[in-house]
This record gives sequence, C-alpha cells and structure tokens, in this order.
Amino acid sequence: MSKKTVLFVDDELNVLEGLRTRLHRQRSKWDMVFVQSGREALERLAQGDVDVLVTDMRMPEMDGVTLLKRAQEEHPRVVRIVLSGHAELEAALRAIHVAHQFLSKPCEAGVIENVVDRACNLQSLLHNEALEQTVGRIENLPSPPVIYSQLMVALNNEFASPITVASILKQDMAMCAKTLQLVNSAFFGFTHKITEVQDAVTYLGYNTIRQIVLTVEVFHRPKSKSMPAITLEALQTHACLVGALASNLLTDKRDKEDAFISGLLHDIGKLVVATEMPDSYKKLQMLALKPELSSLEAEMQVLGVTHAEIGGYLLGLWGLPYSVVEAVANHHNPAKVEIPGLSVLAAIHVADALLHEEMRIRRPSSKPHRPILDYAFIEQQGLSKSLPIWRDKARQQMDLGARGMSKALG
Repeated sequence: MSKKTVLFVDDELNVLEGLRTRLHRQRSKWDMVFVQSGREALERLAQGDVDVLVTDMRMPEMDGVTLLKRAQEEHPRVVRIVLSGHAELEAALRAIHVAHQFLSKPCEAGVIENVVDRACNLQSLLHNEALEQTVGRIENLPSPPVIYSQLMVALNNEFASPITVASILKQDMAMCAKTLQLVNSAFFGFTHKITEVQDAVTYLGYNTIRQIVLTVEVFHRPKSKSMPAITLEALQTHACLVGALASNLLTDKRDKEDAFISGLLHDIGKLVVATEMPDSYKKLQMLALKPELSSLEAEMQVLGVTHAEIGGYLLGLWGLPYSVVEAVANHHNPAKVEIPGLSVLAAIHVADALLHEEMRIRRPSSKPHRPILDYAFIEQQGLSKSLPIWRDKARQQMDLGARGMSKALG
C-alpha cells in the first residue's frame, strides 16, 4: 500500500518542529510535509497528492478558515482537519462548515495518529475519487422543513431546555450528525465518544448549539430540488423508526445509544446522493421502475457503491464514533464485520430489514420483493429464534409511525 501524504500548516516553527519530532515514527506510513503559511499549503496542495490537511486557525495573511475553504473548493478529496487551541471556540464554529474534524492544542501524538490514520483508511470504503470529491465538498445536508422550524422556535425560546432541543435534534439525521461531529472532536477534549444527543447538547451548551444552527448556518434548506420535501420527510421518518427499533432490540445502555444514532443516520448516504448528485439520483429513480433490479443493485450500477458506504464515508470524515461509522457503512452487509451476537451493526441491519418488510406487507407494490434480511448471517450469529419477537416489535414500531412511514422509500 502506498504511503499517504499529510500536510501540516502552522505559522509557528516550533509547533511544526514539535509535530515533526512527535510523529517521527509515522514516517513508514506517511509522507509528512510541514509549511508555515496558507500560501505554501495551497502550492503544495496544487501538486495533487495530499491526502490529509492539518492546519492551525490563527495565521497571518491567510487564516485557517480561508485555507480550508480554498482546499474544499479546489481539492475536495483532501480530508480537512483543524488544529486549534481550546480558547478558539468561535473560530472552530466558523470552520465547522469547511473542516471535517477538529484537534486541540496541545495535542498528543497518539491522538493525531489515530485521527489521521482513520482519515486515510476511509478511502477504502469508496475506491472512487469522484465520489470522494463530491462527499468532501459537503458543507451541510437538508433537514425536513417541519423539523427545522421546530428547532428554530425552540432556539428562539429563552426557556427551552436542553432536553427540548435534544428531542428535536434526534428527529433529524443531518442536524444530529453535525452536532455529533463537533462534540466528538478532540477540540473539546472529552475522554469518550458521545452518541447520546442530550449529552451532546449538555456538553456543548445551549449557546453553542444556537451558534451551530444560526451563526454557522449549517442546517440550511437544500439548494437542490432533486429530492422532494415529502420524500425527505419519509426518509427521516424511516430513519427515526430504525433507530428506535434497533435501540429497543439491545439491552446495554451504551449500545442502545449507539444503535439509535446509527439507525437515525443509516440512510444518510441516500441524502447525499439526492442532494449532491442529482443526475445520479434521477438515474436511480428511473432504475427503481425496473422489476429485475433491487435498489442496491441499481446503486452499484450507477455509483459503483451503495448509499451505505457513502454514508459511512461522510460520517467517518466528520469523526463520528467508529461503532456508528461501521454500522452505517455495513448495515446491508453485516457479515463483513466479525462481531459475535447481537451487536449494534446487527441490530441496525435487523431493524432496517424488518421495517422494510413490514412496510411492504402494508403497502404491496408491483415490484418483486427481495428480502433485505441476511438470513445466513442471522443463523450464523444464533439469532434466528428471536426473529418472531423482533417482527412483533417492528409491527409495533411501525404502528407508532404509520402516517410517516406510509410515504417511506422502498
């Protein structure tokens, strides 16, 4: 495997020398380049072989936000990471729409190594430079108008509690993903990964959430008209149901939290395709009419990958917990990951499959039904006896969201 190129940018020479010393052992895996200005960084980026950009925020002539924006526009495939001080929250919030992840100064070598390694390994999910560029350009994703409106009302109410804000965030995959991107960054220095939305709101603080939504304007309505609002709301409804059901299948508190978030985000790749690749989305809509093709086969034909890998790639770029990225990326192919028993990934796979199954029972279509559930995987994991119970839970969950699910995608 060829070495990855990592570009470090900081106007303070002693910081760069410190990084060079602490990361010396990574020379066998990375080609490391150290420059002292945004101008030098852009010149190096123009050579075309940089995989990861790690930049300071406060620099003369060209600050970190400007550099990241130029990199986003001109070199979108490059993973963009901020290296900033704890006192620079405002600057970090300005950068959230152009930075993928955040690291805090001072930063231990092990933290940098882990973040950069994960960023480099993400490319194995897509194996497609055009797709990597498309996903790398993403600043925000659309939210259903009704959810966006509810959040705006809550944020404009000085008496709204973190519980209220969290309950709204938990209804929307785009807003939830962006909030978790920020709270799980090394910038905040938390010792464990956070997947409970209420914890995220509490840790970040009400004012920070307000800034994310209002000042940074992460959650704008979609510019693309390729995905109708009714389809977006149906997709979100299905996502919420999958998260709730998957969480209900598990008993461990941390697993339940991971499962809810993974379920909520499991189809975020569909959102990416609809909003960022309108031509591909139209082709997929046409292929959906062909009875001989499943939706996953259509995605492979048009994109070369499925929405699952695209979603996993985006969430990996944004630094979400690995358990969530893994579950999203593999929710249609759980056998790729060797985790025994009812894992978070298995719960997402089961919940998604059984809810689709129940939907087709309630809304039969002319297109032949192909089971999504991987029965061989379920049997291998010793979970077959639980299927009748899980189907009952899926029916109950569907009843709770019947109105929204009647519009859901097949």
